[in-house]
Amino acid sequence: MNWYRKLIPMSELFKNLEKKSILITGHVNPDGDALGAALSFKIILNELDYDADVCFDINVNLPSNLNHLPLHLITQEPIEKYDKVFVFDCGNPQRLGKLEPLANTATEVVVVDHHIDPSFGDIQIIDPTAASTTQVLYREIKKFDYKISRDVANCLMTGLITDTGRFQYSNTDSEVFNIAAELMNSGAELTKISENIYGSISFNAMKLQSEIIKRIELFTEHSLVVSYVLQEDYKKYNIEESELDFLIDSVRLVKESNIALLLKEQSDKSFKGSLRSRNDIDVQLIASEFGGGGHKAASGFSTTHDIENVIDKVKKAIESQL
Repeated sequence: MNWYRKLIPMSELFKNLEKKSILITGHVNPDGDALGAALSFKIILNELDYDADVCFDINVNLPSNLNHLPLHLITQEPIEKYDKVFVFDCGNPQRLGKLEPLANTATEVVVVDHHIDPSFGDIQIIDPTAASTTQVLYREIKKFDYKISRDVANCLMTGLITDTGRFQYSNTDSEVFNIAAELMNSGAELTKISENIYGSISFNAMKLQSEIIKRIELFTEHSLVVSYVLQEDYKKYNIEESELDFLIDSVRLVKESNIALLLKEQSDKSFKGSLRSRNDIDVQLIASEFGGGGHKAASGFSTTHDIENVIDKVKKAIESQL
């Protein structure tokens, strides 16, 4: 038996794992936070001598800027049923995509998240004030005397970096910096991770970014800046949507704005919206108008409305908070 198992962790995460089939998952097309949390938890369970599958509903290529993560640990085909399902960075079961039935049929579902009011889970480990799910997970890990390895530290750091926008978003507080420092002491390669995620993009993505910037529109009265990406853009520049995850951070740089909105057209002509705030406007409330969610400073949604209708609705949502 691995000596780690003798430590009897206090967190609910590590209880009742004996002789259980375990699935670790998160939202559809996972980002750095969902992947970082899931993969770090997988590594820890393996070190504790527990087997677990990591699987997501992925219908696009994962962003190449996350290839520093141990993506080889992801299982392509899950089994038909699991005793215990751990869900990271996902507030409702529909966001699990094709893996939702596995959560519905599991004996127990544990949700670890930093979104407001998750709608499922037998056990919920939630803190909507946390900057990332990896921050919530880190706290649970520290409840027992587990020595964080470099691989785990890199995974946790990835979630912390991506969900704080390189420690620039308003959700970055002293605890975030303290955790980052502790992860670096455990071997996390902050510079390497940050460079891989933000330090380089493809030539075609750079060219498309210039077009997106040309489309930017500023609504001064609402301190709102907006731009959009169309399906024809992906075809013209031969790139995947996942290669443009950084774009919202470019849009939000406009000095005269406090709210940024980036709309990405999907293959079914709907739009996926990303919202960012750098003042007291709560973009989670704005996203909720479209059935979306997230956090006060960063949220997202999907909608079948056209661009003009979305902008009008966002403006009204901003006005309601003024």
